[in-house]
Formats: sequence, structure tokens, C-alpha cells
Amino acid sequence: MKRKRSLTLLEVIIALTLLGILLTSLFNSFHQGLKKNITAKGLKQKVLQLELFQQRLKNLFSHLDCEAGMSLEKHPDAHGLALIVSYKHPVDSEFDMCGVLQGMIFLNKNKELCLISWSQKGKVRNEILLDKIDTFKCRLFNPKKAEWSETWSIKNEEDPVMIAIDLKWEGKEMPFVFFFPESDQKITYAVPP
Repeated sequence: MKRKRSLTLLEVIIALTLLGILLTSLFNSFHQGLKKNITAKGLKQKVLQLELFQQRLKNLFSHLDCEAGMSLEKHPDAHGLALIVSYKHPVDSEFDMCGVLQGMIFLNKNKELCLISWSQKGKVRNEILLDKIDTFKCRLFNPKKAEWSETWSIKNEEDPVMIAIDLKWEGKEMPFVFFFPESDQKITYAVPP
């Protein structure tokens, strides 16, 4: 009869060391995959926030009440200038928020980009469009002068044809340009010298 050979202590230590190395590499791969998944979800959330912001403003600017005008003004709640607009909001779950509304887009002191809307019946709605905004700047394109203007008042005789919104969000510059659909004026572009 043959005797069964038992494992030596050295063989057990080598097997445990190899098993430890294998488990460590598997754990590191799993950990890296989880980190990449969390990073991808965060990036996806930011992209979704920007898409919703862009869609909300596109919807607002496509329903502007151009006869009421718009202005860039100082406001006590705003950090910098606020964009004051009048727009038509045809459908809303709250009946008081349907019809012609006054709106103000501004950066508040908490670094939140807000849209406050007032109905003719006195109802107020505050929407936070984006948070953690470092800077917010609006410029309106004057078609007669063929230039961008950082100041605008309701008293202007001409209507702007487009708006540029420049944001600095989490350290990154984000430019947006929106055209006003009811504008019938031609846009003239000048080549910089």
C-alpha cells in the first residue's frame, strides 16, 4: 500500500499567497469598475441636467412675447445682471401659471441659476435650472448695430434676434446661443479686424 503524501507547509504558504494575489487583483478590478461606473453616472447626470436646462430655455425663448420686450437689469436677488422677459406659457398643470407670464433668469447668491415666473393672477414659481454655477452672463444681439450687447432695456426700439448665455459650471465654460423665432430682421455678421 502506498502512503498518501500530505502537503508541506511551504506548499500551503505558496498556494495561499497565489490565492491572495489572485483575490487582490480581482478586488482591484471590481473596485476600478465600480469607480468608473460612479464616474459615468455622474457625467450622465451632468449631461442630462444641461440638456434639460437647454430644452427649458429653448421652450421659454420660443414663446417670447416680443411686444412686451425684454431687458438685462440689476436686481437685488441676482448676483450680476438678470434677464427679464415676458413669455406665453400655454399649458401648465397649475391653471394660474397658464397664459402670459413675466420671467426673470438670474444667478442667486447660492450659485443657483433660477427662473422665477409671475402670472397675471399673482402666482409665483421658482425653478432652479442649474446649481453650482460660478458665473452667468447674458448678451443680446442687436441686428441694427450687428453686435452683441451686454446691456438692454425695454426702451430699445429694436428687438434682439438672439441671445447668448455664458455659464461657468464646475470650472468649465459653457456657451449657449438661442434664436428668437418671431424675429423677422436679417442678421448681419461682421468679420473681426
